[in-house]
Amino acid sequence: MTGTGPTKGDPTDAARRVRLIWRTDAGGRLTFDNVPTELAAVIEALSGQNWPKKDHLSRALDTEQTFVGCPADLPLAPGTDAKALFSATPLATADGVFDGFRGFALVTLPTLPPPTPVRPPERPARFVMPPSDDTSGLTEVERQAFRDIARALGAGPSSPPRTPQPVSPVTSQPPASPEETVTPTEPVPAEAGLARAILDRLPRGILVSRGDVPILMNKTLCDWLGYTDIDAFHAVGGLDELFGRRDPQRRSSEDDGAMLVKRQDGTLVALSVTLQRIVWDDLPASLMLFDKPADEDFFPKAANDDELKDAAGVTASEWQGILDTALDGVVVLDHDGRIVALNRPAEALFGCSTDRVQGERFVTLFSDDTAARALDYFEGLKDNGVASILNDGREVVGLTETGGRIPLYMTMGRIGSDAHPKFCAVLSDITNFKRAERDFTEARRAAELASARKSDFIARISHEIRTPLSAIVGFAELIRDERFGPLGNPRYRDYVGDILKSSELVLDLINDLLDLSKIEAGRADLDFREVAIPAILSEALGMVQESAHRGRVFVRVSTPQHLPQIVADPRALKQILINLLSNAIKFTPEGGQVILSTALTPSGEVAIRIKDTGIGMSDSEVTTALEPFRQVATTRSTGGTGLGLPLTKALVEANRATMAIKSARGTGTLVEITFPPTRVLADR
Repeated sequence: MTGTGPTKGDPTDAARRVRLIWRTDAGGRLTFDNVPTELAAVIEALSGQNWPKKDHLSRALDTEQTFVGCPADLPLAPGTDAKALFSATPLATADGVFDGFRGFALVTLPTLPPPTPVRPPERPARFVMPPSDDTSGLTEVERQAFRDIARALGAGPSSPPRTPQPVSPVTSQPPASPEETVTPTEPVPAEAGLARAILDRLPRGILVSRGDVPILMNKTLCDWLGYTDIDAFHAVGGLDELFGRRDPQRRSSEDDGAMLVKRQDGTLVALSVTLQRIVWDDLPASLMLFDKPADEDFFPKAANDDELKDAAGVTASEWQGILDTALDGVVVLDHDGRIVALNRPAEALFGCSTDRVQGERFVTLFSDDTAARALDYFEGLKDNGVASILNDGREVVGLTETGGRIPLYMTMGRIGSDAHPKFCAVLSDITNFKRAERDFTEARRAAELASARKSDFIARISHEIRTPLSAIVGFAELIRDERFGPLGNPRYRDYVGDILKSSELVLDLINDLLDLSKIEAGRADLDFREVAIPAILSEALGMVQESAHRGRVFVRVSTPQHLPQIVADPRALKQILINLLSNAIKFTPEGGQVILSTALTPSGEVAIRIKDTGIGMSDSEVTTALEPFRQVATTRSTGGTGLGLPLTKALVEANRATMAIKSARGTGTLVEITFPPTRVLADR
C-alpha cells in the first residue's frame, strides 16, 4: 500500500489515496496485503469471501480477463463509502488453468482519520546481498553498481566487507510529488532519506520487486521509462507490461546485450538488464539493474511517416499494411539475431504477438532439432561469405505458443544499412506440401507393394503353367513325328499342328507377362552397354524378313553413314525393333511398304522411326492398344496376346528412352523411339 497526503489547493483537502494489493483464488475468494487502519474493518469482512455485490467489479471478475480501473465502493461506515478503482490480471497454473486474479486497487478515502501512532518495527529492514557464488560471473561495471547500491543503503566504506550492517527502514513507496506532502506519525530517519536520494541520483536504473509486485523504483529508471512514480508504473501493468509478458531470465546464457523493454508511451527502448536475488525486509526479492547500451541509440527518434516514403511514394505505414496482408510470415531481426518485429501472418503462425517475443533470439521460435539449422543459416548471412550468395532457404519446424509444430520453409536476407544491418526472415507454411508429399510417398509404397505382389503372383502362375505345358508340347511333337507308328487319319496331323501352335502362343504369353511384370517392378535384368544401331537393325530385319515376303510387303531402310552409338540393352533393343516391325508388317496390306529409318536430331538425340502404310488407328485406338490385354477391334482377327505394344513401351522406358505413336485411319502408323543426349555417345 502506498499513502499520499492531501494535495494543496484540492477542495477535498481531507481526502487522501491509498493503494491495496489484492488477489483471488480460482474460486473468487479475496485476500489483501498492506491494509491501512482506516480499511481494516471492511477488509477483514471481505477477506476469504467472494465479492458480495453485483456491480462492475463482479462482472469483471467473471470474465477471467485483464481489466483496469473498474469502479467499486468500500463501505467505511453507515452512509460513508470509499471510492476504489480495481485493476487486475488473470493468473494461470502451469497447465494453463485459470487460478484467480492478481492486482491492485487505488482507494480514495473521504476523510483523513486522526493520526495513529505507528509502532516501530521490531527489526529494522535490511537490504542484504546474500553471499553467493553467482556474482563471480558479473562484469566489473555490474559489481560497481551493486557496491553503489549497498553504499546508498547504508553500507559505507568503513563497513566490514562481508557483514552487512542494519540500516534504518527504507520506505518502499515512491516519494511524494512536489504538490504533495507526507504526514508521518514519526520523523523519517535521515539515513533512509539520504539513501533514497542517492538511489535516485545513481546513473543506473534500479527496480526491486517481490513476485510480480514492484517495491522500489529509482528516479533514474522512472525518467528513462517515462513514469512519474512507481504507482504509475504499477497501474499500467508493472513488470508484465515492461517486458511484454516475457521472462527476462529466458535469455540464453551467452546473451550479454540489450533487451527491448516498453516505455510508458508504448515505444520500445534497448536496456541491458542484470538480475540478482536479494533479501528485502527479511524476505526474498529480486533486484534488476538497468544500463544504457553503449553501442546503440538509447531512445530511437520518432520519424515522421511522410519522411519514410520511398521513391514510389509508399509510406512506412503502407508498407506495414502490405506486409500484414501477405500470406507468408515475416520476422525482422537485428544484427544479433533478436526479434524486432513480426507481421500479422507471423503472429498467426506462432500464436503470439510481437510484444510477447520482441527482444528474444529468433531461434526460440523453432524446435530444438531445427534451431541449429536456422542459426547456421543466419550466421552464414552475417559473414557475407559463400553461404550468403548461395541463399537457397532452409526447412525448419516452428513452435506455436501452445506447443504445436508447424513445418516451415524459411528464406532470409539482409536489410538496412551496412552500419546498422538487420535481417528479414520470410516463413512459408508448408504443411499442405508436406501432407501431399507424405500421401504421395504412401501411395508410391502401396503401388510398389501391389506391383511386387502382382509380379510374385505371375511368377508363381507361370511356373505352374509351364510344367504341364512343356509336357503337352513334348507329346505333341512325338505324335507329329510319328515316333511310335503312323497316325492313320490325316486329320490327326492337322490337330497336332494346332496343338503345337496353341502351346507356343501360351508360352509366348507367359514370357511376355514375366517380362512386363519384371519391368514394372524394376526387376528387369538389363545389361547396358555401347550399341551400334546399324548392327541391331540388321539382326531385327533378318528375323522379320520371311513374314514380309509372305505378306508381299516391301521393307526399306534409311540410315545415315555416321550415326553415334547409344547406351542400351542390346537384347531389349532387338526385341523392341522385332515387335514394332512385326506389327507394321502384320497390319500392312499386300503391296504396301514399311520404312525403317534413323536420325541424329539437332538437339543431340538419336531417333529410330518405323513408318508403315497400313490400316492405321485413331487416337482412342492408340490408347487402347497401349493397355495390357486390350486389342483394337479391327486387329483381333490377326491374333496375338494384346501385350505386344505395352511390353514394347515398357522396354523402351526401361532403356531410358521414349516412344511416340502417330497414326490415322487409312494412312498408316509412325512409331518413333527417341534416346536422349545423355544416352548418346560422342563420336570417336
